Amino acid sequence: MEEKDICLEIENNEILRKYVFENMKVMVDDSTVLTENIKQLTEAINEMNKTIEHQVLAKHNDLLIQASHISDLEVAAQSVNAQMQNFLVYAKKLKDRIHTPYDNLEKKITVLERLQNTCNLLRHSSKILALWDKLEPIKDNPPKEAIILYEITNLIGNNDFRGITLLEDILKEVAQRRKKLLQNSTSLLQTSLLNGDKVKLFQCFKVFHNLQCTQEQIQNTMINIQNELQKEMNNALNVQLVSIEIKKTGSNRVAPGKANIMNIQDFKNKLWENIEKLFKEDIYNGCSKVIMLQNVVNELHTIGNFRNIVKKFWSNLAIIFSSELEKSGSTINQCIEIDFPKLLKCFNDLISRLKYKDLEMKRLYFTKWENSFLSKSLGKLLEPVRTMWHLSQTPTMDQIDNAVRVIAEALSISLGDKQLSISLANSVAKCIKQMNLETEQRLVMESDVAQIIEPPTSSQQKNADLCNALYYFTSQVKRVLVNMSTTLPSESVQIVESSLKDTSSLQILQLFAESIKNSLHIILLTMHDEPDFTRSDDPTGKALSCSPYMKELQQFVSRCKDIYLVMFNEKSAVNECCINIAKNCIEKFIEHVCNVRPLSKFGRVKLQIDCKHLETALSPLIGDTVELDDYYRQLKALHMLLEKTPQDIAKSQAEGASLSYSLVMMFLFSFGGQQLVSPHSCAGWNIQKLMQWLDAHQNEKERLEFVAGALQRYQTYVRQNQIVSYDEVYPILLQLLEDGRKLLKS
Repeated sequence: MEEKDICLEIENNEILRKYVFENMKVMVDDSTVLTENIKQLTEAINEMNKTIEHQVLAKHNDLLIQASHISDLEVAAQSVNAQMQNFLVYAKKLKDRIHTPYDNLEKKITVLERLQNTCNLLRHSSKILALWDKLEPIKDNPPKEAIILYEITNLIGNNDFRGITLLEDILKEVAQRRKKLLQNSTSLLQTSLLNGDKVKLFQCFKVFHNLQCTQEQIQNTMINIQNELQKEMNNALNVQLVSIEIKKTGSNRVAPGKANIMNIQDFKNKLWENIEKLFKEDIYNGCSKVIMLQNVVNELHTIGNFRNIVKKFWSNLAIIFSSELEKSGSTINQCIEIDFPKLLKCFNDLISRLKYKDLEMKRLYFTKWENSFLSKSLGKLLEPVRTMWHLSQTPTMDQIDNAVRVIAEALSISLGDKQLSISLANSVAKCIKQMNLETEQRLVMESDVAQIIEPPTSSQQKNADLCNALYYFTSQVKRVLVNMSTTLPSESVQIVESSLKDTSSLQILQLFAESIKNSLHIILLTMHDEPDFTRSDDPTGKALSCSPYMKELQQFVSRCKDIYLVMFNEKSAVNECCINIAKNCIEKFIEHVCNVRPLSKFGRVKLQIDCKHLETALSPLIGDTVELDDYYRQLKALHMLLEKTPQDIAKSQAEGASLSYSLVMMFLFSFGGQQLVSPHSCAGWNIQKLMQWLDAHQNEKERLEFVAGALQRYQTYVRQNQIVSYDEVYPILLQLLEDGRKLLKS
């Protein structure tokens, strides 16, 4: 059987496959099956042996050749082994040749190191002895002694001088003298700082500098000063100690009913007395010591991190004080919150006394108390404002004075500290805003609030009273600002002044102004019904008076000023309102006059008289015609325009005039015949519609085009009807139209 056959037979036999390939134990309980398995295994083994024998017989030559090769391999292996033994022998000899010099070199290096150490010790010993000899004559010169001691200390370093009998006593003496010198200098430093002796302080720091321990001494000194100040702060802010001091003074001996109140006030007074004393004496003395320390170090020109001694101490001082405040309890904290400006004053006064540059209060560490103070201050400012409006009635002058007094107190307590002043100014601005808001919420905006026919209604009177109260409040606050302008920071003044800009009576006055202007428009509209403007007789030599509408206008203006506008006390707002009414009245008067048609020579003279009387009619509203600016000049220009011919008008307009080209052209239509129809008549409008259009179209270009439309229509009419010549004023109008357009382009 071939090799492949026996292998296939084993693979296909279930029993044999389990033993050969699956590598598992076959558990058989039946002895018959076991016998059969053994039989099959025996047969398979026999077959396998036969197959092996067959393979050996078939390939015996190859096996013999392989056997001969094995013997050759053994010979080669023996040769390699012999060579390896020789290599090991040579390697051992090489090792001996290398190790022997190395060991000798190592011994010599050790000897050399010891020799060098010995030389160093001898050299250092020689220098120490030499320096020791120099040390004896300078016992009374600590700076020089410090230099030599420092050099000796450096020479000693980490060297081991044990066993050198000559140096044992010297080294002990050096250590003792260095310690004693340092102790004496440190003691002298404290005494010099206490006495302010700058000369001895210089000597101390020369010693420290020569001993190379300046930084350590500065740190220790600052720590000692800080610890002393912290102890004093703790005592000043200790509730129990303050209470004991109050009892010792006997200030709490008052009537039983007032005992608590007096004790609280006495406690606050004693607390602030302690704090002020702390700043004036203890903290000032401590800071003075540090500043003197800084100055001495600076003058010695020592290098290192010694330029910010005062700044570091100042920052630490603020941290320590704020932490002591935190630990002092709610009673102390409440007192600080209420009277925080006193704490600021203590710091600012301290800074002023120290006179050291770049020192300022570290507000970052006191934000908690400052914010609490500002919150309480804002509530205190808003309280009188809210109280005066509690019953929804107009506040009295006493109530307003009380609110202003609180504002003045708030601004005054911040004097000396710019940042707090600005913060309180913002709180005052909120108070003013609240006052303005409360006033606005109570203003009556009903239909009769702007009537000017009947006597003032209750709503109108209430609005006037509210405006007057707000004006009185504003004027009093401005008075406070004026009185404090030299002491308050400009930023604070600006903040409060900006908040006052919104407090004005103009809102209500504008309602009256609109009603008055509307009534004036109606009166001026009656100008076009005046019969005198069309009279054909010659006015020369006749005593003429103003027109009836002008008399009515004069009476109406006087009545409005005396009955309605007089209710308001804010003169600046009333004046602004009156100027606005006067300007509007002049503007409408000019527009109406320029559009009166037909208009005779007699009528022009009457209008001239009306121009003069208009100044008189508006005099109750304005104190000086200068306040009317261009409007007064236009009124004067209209007065002159009424007495000129069209040619003169065109000439003066070319030379420069106050009235616009469009209004002058509208006026010139009154010189033309009936066929030269006015612009508004061409549009089919009445005079009222024209006034509305002029109000809505203030642009000169639009007005010129409006007039040009009337001229174009007239030109078309002439051509269609084959009229021989144009109206004599038509060319003048065309020329003015062209000039007006050129002026706009330029």
